[in-house]
Amino acid sequence: MSIELDFPEFPYAEPPGGITCWQKPWNGVLVVVDRIPFKTGDEVTFHITVCSDATGQTPAAEIRGVASITADTTSASYTIPWDGVLDAVTEGSIIAFYTHAPADSSAPATSQEAIVRYSRQQPGGGVCGPDN
Repeated sequence: MSIELDFPEFPYAEPPGGITCWQKPWNGVLVVVDRIPFKTGDEVTFHITVCSDATGQTPAAEIRGVASITADTTSASYTIPWDGVLDAVTEGSIIAFYTHAPADSSAPATSQEAIVRYSRQQPGGGVCGPDN
């Protein structure tokens, strides 16, 4: 598959592109695809890798999530879960890309990768999580 689609977005990332304790990642981290003409019956598969380094070279957890398109739309989303995925690292990065499989059985297309900095470190040296 060739890379044909624009990258997904992390709409709640803080400038300059980070997911931190302020976003409460234990509630999940939203990834969104926008401005794509999806049709009823299409499937969008989100491929997520959480890495223990800032450059995405050391994978710690991976997950795939499927969004089934139930009506014509221009956006799709997936919430990256905490358990077993986001809780796998304290500091690093999240990489996301998606595959769009059209309902009409035409060839699937793959997006570019997006990477965002990820940190659960608190200023005082602690680590944030659902219990603190």
